[in-house]
Amino acid sequence: MKRTLILLAGLGSLVLAMAQQSTSYDPRADERERQRIELERRQALERYGQEEADCYQRFAVNSCLSEIRKRRRITLDELRRQEVILNDERRAAAAAEQVMRAEARAAERASAQAAQQREDAQKADQERQQRARDRQANQAAPGPARAASAPARPASAPASAAAADAAQRAASQRDYEERQRQAEERRLERERAQSEKTPRTSRPLPVPP
Repeated sequence: MKRTLILLAGLGSLVLAMAQQSTSYDPRADERERQRIELERRQALERYGQEEADCYQRFAVNSCLSEIRKRRRITLDELRRQEVILNDERRAAAAAEQVMRAEARAAERASAQAAQQREDAQKADQERQQRARDRQANQAAPGPARAASAPARPASAPASAAAADAAQRAASQRDYEERQRQAEERRLERERAQSEKTPRTSRPLPVPP
């Protein structure tokens, strides 16, 4: 939350700086300056053109032409420099406005995200408080009330437990019967072995008549 607030503050400062830079540019003043530069350029070309024509009436034509062309170049270069400054200001103003719009959109998204985070935090805090109240109420209630307030088990849980108990009892019964059968077999085996070890008594011969 703190990081979001810092981000919003930084974005706000940047947007304010961009807005000040953008508002310092006046399109109408820019247009007036461009018209002035164009007018001075035409006037300079006409003036120096007339001076060049006058040079041909003098004795030192080449020297006169060189001087005039030098002054004309300086004048036109200065006008060109002013025009370049206007172009740079126009581009800077357009870039500042574009950045300002982008930062404004970013600030709006960050503000919406911060609002959502606050809402989520408030909701989570309310849920924690409700759970704490429920625990306190459950602890303060008597035993039957706590049992009644306890969440009911799903209907399928007792049926599954009963089926598991029945299966376990059946398995135990089978194990018991198997043990009884094995014990009976061992008993019979012992009896057979005992009978084989005991010597048989011979029966007396029959008395002749």
